[in-house]
Amino acid sequence: MKLFKRLTAIALAAILACSCMMMASCEQANNKLPIVCGETGMNDVAGVATYGVNYYSLGVKAGDMAADILLNGADVSTMSVQMDPNPTLTINETVAAEIGFTIPEAVKAKATAAGANTVTRVESAIVESGADFTVGILQLVQHVALDQSNKGFQDQLSVRMAEAGKTVTILDENASNEQSNNVTIAENFVAQKVDLIYTIATSSSQAAAAATEESKIPVLFNAVTDPVGAGLVASMEVPGGNVSGVSDINPVAQQVSLISELLETTDVKIGFLYTSAEANSKYQVDLGIAECEAKGYEYVEKGIGDINDIQAAFTALLAEGVDAIYIPTDNTLANGIATVHSVNMGE
Repeated sequence: MKLFKRLTAIALAAILACSCMMMASCEQANNKLPIVCGETGMNDVAGVATYGVNYYSLGVKAGDMAADILLNGADVSTMSVQMDPNPTLTINETVAAEIGFTIPEAVKAKATAAGANTVTRVESAIVESGADFTVGILQLVQHVALDQSNKGFQDQLSVRMAEAGKTVTILDENASNEQSNNVTIAENFVAQKVDLIYTIATSSSQAAAAATEESKIPVLFNAVTDPVGAGLVASMEVPGGNVSGVSDINPVAQQVSLISELLETTDVKIGFLYTSAEANSKYQVDLGIAECEAKGYEYVEKGIGDINDIQAAFTALLAEGVDAIYIPTDNTLANGIATVHSVNMGE
């Protein structure tokens, strides 16, 4: 009889445990949240809508700047930092459907098709040796946004070179998200006496700026959110040194306000998910928090150390009862944006 009672108790405990797991699963399924990402590439994977800059177009801008320096002798110290003046509103109905979220008609009416300033690359203008110019490209890590910054730059530079009857050799290096690699690659470019260095992301740009202090090789950056705060330029209008480029600063205030439009209420609680070690991400989160405070939105912020922290941080935001999540342009999270979507889907 005692054995029977013990087995019955164990069975009941198992049933309760299964019930709890099923409830947790259902709760997770009901907690799929609308996400607004800082840039369109991330939004294509995990977001429902955003006002986002187009990184290919930013690369094209940088390509024009490089051509002006190499072909026309433009002075990088007086070249103002460029940016995307008109970020467009794009929506992602595929992700919205997957998480069971309905994008309001008022938001759809303002959306535009994502349009890149596509340039047809002139392959003959980029040669392996014997070129008129050599350009080193230092990219922090491989992911869709930074890759597009690289492609747009090369495409436009090839067009400008072809128009001028010139050629360029491109040394394309990736730092694999390691600062020591940033330094080594930048120093190698200086030793090779390249004519210009194009850097993609803040830490890569800082490494190139430090490596060229004596040589004064022109450095053009891209995907840098706060060039002044990063110590790369004296001002956005007049950089003042051998470094200028293109900022990927987003319309953060518009993106945060978009969450209220998506939810069709001003009574919102927004979760900010970002990488703590990335100054560019924290800068954007601070801008987002300022917008929340101005609009009276509630907010919670959760920083991660690396991709492995995404699950725990996302779960923590769910526990705080947030209505939506905002992710700034962030190299670590861009690299793990598929994981973000999987976690949001409860997978």
